[in-house]
Amino acid sequence: MNKNSTPFKKRENPLANLTGRVTVDNNRDKYTATMDRELRKRVKIAAAMKGMQLSAFIEEACLEKLEREGL
Repeated sequence: MNKNSTPFKKRENPLANLTGRVTVDNNRDKYTATMDRELRKRVKIAAAMKGMQLSAFIEEACLEKLEREGL
């Protein structure tokens, strides 16, 4: 038996062709952020209490802050 032949097919890496920036659609960018653990916990609870996704809650808060500061 040839030592290079195996009954298993080598799996392709699904992440091999990704670029550094991933966009969900034309109007939204995917990003990663870090924050204080206790703050994140409080924000997750607040978002859940409003029935919102964490990302939507953070986006809404950012928009409100920008509007409040006139930016």
